[in-house]
Amino acid sequence: MNFLNLPDTHASQAGTAAVLLPLAYAEAIADAGKSATAIFEASKLLSLWDAETGADLSTLGIQSLEMLRPKGDAQSATEQIYRHSAPYFRKGLVVGAVGGCHLGSLGLMRAANEEQQAASVLHLAAHPHVGGGNGSGSAEEADNNNCMARVREKCVVVHTGIRSMSKAECDAINPDSLVFARDIHASGLNAIADGLDMLGEKIFLAIHLDVLDPAIMPAVAKPEPGGLDWYTLNALIRMAAREKIITGFSISGMCPSATGGLPAELLAAKLVCKILISILQKNR
Repeated sequence: MNFLNLPDTHASQAGTAAVLLPLAYAEAIADAGKSATAIFEASKLLSLWDAETGADLSTLGIQSLEMLRPKGDAQSATEQIYRHSAPYFRKGLVVGAVGGCHLGSLGLMRAANEEQQAASVLHLAAHPHVGGGNGSGSAEEADNNNCMARVREKCVVVHTGIRSMSKAECDAINPDSLVFARDIHASGLNAIADGLDMLGEKIFLAIHLDVLDPAIMPAVAKPEPGGLDWYTLNALIRMAAREKIITGFSISGMCPSATGGLPAELLAAKLVCKILISILQKNR
């Protein structure tokens, strides 16, 4: 299963710059484990040439890895993801995880932090995922509801595109590290400037697809009105890539059985392409 139907290569080859890890891990999110397959299949319908940037994705050194299907409880699953991704970070490759629930990103973010000292996370989502949203997340064990609280124990996190949270979550988050979607709609990318300044030189980009407005991305578990549009999200990612070094990223939260079907899957696949272009063209 190769993203964009690119030919097989090996991540050890000199020309490899980025690896994509399809992740089949859903935890309690229905059908999220099927999203990687849906996104990779949809990518085969996309052009290898990006009309907006003039980039040829076949020349950027992108390698698709085998599907990872973590077993066991959340702690065991995130440990497996960490062990699987750490060697690629160690080689200096950009590592992108595609699919699964948000909790699946936890092992990847740990690997980025330890292997490339990416001690900051730009978190793009409708919800902050720091616990308390539905009465869960207070325990020490990580779950999908509190996964970013576990990340915040190790590094700086800036939550961007937020539109819904509990009172407990609001009280737990430094207001300076919280960028509401309404502020981005009102002030454009200026709203994120101070947040980016809080992050270190190297960052991990954690994207939950519910950061997008449900009008264009309805295929998520908890859609929230007022999300970002396609061009704003891409402009934000380009801004982050210009100002920081993005060592890895995750695209999570898609539920293929929810309303959306192929258009939503194509959007997610195109978003992976745009992120890779933003990162890899800068690195050349």
